[in-house]
Amino acid sequence: MKQTMAVPAFLTKLWALVEDPDTNEFICWNQNGHGFLVLDEQRFCKEILPKYFKHNNMASFVRQLNMYGFRKVLNVDGGIVKQERDGPVEFQHPFFKQGQDDLLENIKRKVSATISCVLGKMHEVFSFCLWFPNNLLMLYVVFISFMQS
Repeated sequence: MKQTMAVPAFLTKLWALVEDPDTNEFICWNQNGHGFLVLDEQRFCKEILPKYFKHNNMASFVRQLNMYGFRKVLNVDGGIVKQERDGPVEFQHPFFKQGQDDLLENIKRKVSATISCVLGKMHEVFSFCLWFPNNLLMLYVVFISFMQS
């Protein structure tokens, strides 16, 4: 896997997992290579997750996938969503495609709304204080009061 930009460790590990023929009984590319399948969720959690990640929890793995914009593929049969409990689970991302590891650098972790809001407010405060550079105490008071609210 060639890397031109820094690709997060989670994505690098996920790519390695899906690409590795030795893990195909647990996780592999779907038929068209535009997504991947977790074939046996219980064995995947027990035998594979602990080797690559610091946990063996499928919910944590799915949470990570969601943070990077992956979506679970739902099976629709006759207009009805089928929830298969023991069958394979499929995930897709527009930049996670078989044979195109150069696309991984386009996958970005989502920034939470809270963090986004805090950063926006901090920018407003610092921009305001640029007009009054001698009043650093005011900046400190405003920042502290914002963080406590």
